[in-house]
Amino acid sequence: MTAEERKAQLELELAREQAKTARVEAELARERAENASLRRQMEQLWARLREVEGQLAKDSHNSSKPPSSDGPGRIPRSLRHRSQRKTGGQPGHAGHSLLQVASPDEVARHRPLVCCHCQEPLEGVVGSLKERRQVHDLPAVRLLVREHQVEEVRCPSCQQVNAGSFPAGVEAPAQYGPNLRTLAIYLHQYQLVPLTRTCELLGDLCDCQLSEGTLIAWVQQAAQTLEPTVERIADWISASRLQHGDETGVRVGGKLYWMHVNSTP
Repeated sequence: MTAEERKAQLELELAREQAKTARVEAELARERAENASLRRQMEQLWARLREVEGQLAKDSHNSSKPPSSDGPGRIPRSLRHRSQRKTGGQPGHAGHSLLQVASPDEVARHRPLVCCHCQEPLEGVVGSLKERRQVHDLPAVRLLVREHQVEEVRCPSCQQVNAGSFPAGVEAPAQYGPNLRTLAIYLHQYQLVPLTRTCELLGDLCDCQLSEGTLIAWVQQAAQTLEPTVERIADWISASRLQHGDETGVRVGGKLYWMHVNSTP
């Protein structure tokens, strides 16, 4: 191989190495740019994560948020301080216990049938009261069915047939009465028992097959009946010199809603 050929071969190999080096440097530059972009994205994600964690960590104890916004997962912190006194009633405290009534609804007498000494029958022998104990309990819960019957009476003088009339509120061949309606509305609206559970509770206790639609209709009817009363209360509140404003969080279907109220003592 001549010197010129050798020189040309070396120049070709040098050009190949330079091209290879250029490709490697371009690849390194591209990777550096990608790494820098990923680093910026990571920094932005970490900043966003810290921001979200900070928002989630806020509650009524470390921010201006109301207690009702804490959510069901918040464990309330007790404001009570540990006391050196024992639990239970303290000396000098006037306790409250179940007291006997003067006129019980029922009286069950328990007397011996025979003498425990000689086995002489004691039936008919007058005894004396030794001790009284009372058990306060609920009676058996069941629906009382009252049937209303309309009669026809023929006048003996003119032979006119006269018919009676059903009292107000008796409108169907079979219906539930006002006491059961009141209890159902009270449980659902005041005690906040859900619709389904209110119907189940009344079914278990009173053996009545109450549908959710019927309960909703009762609630709507009660709202219409109480509308004048509610308006009158609102007039009294608006005329009061001092009012208390408050907002209460209510969760419906997992979403937080706000109920704003004005009230007076």
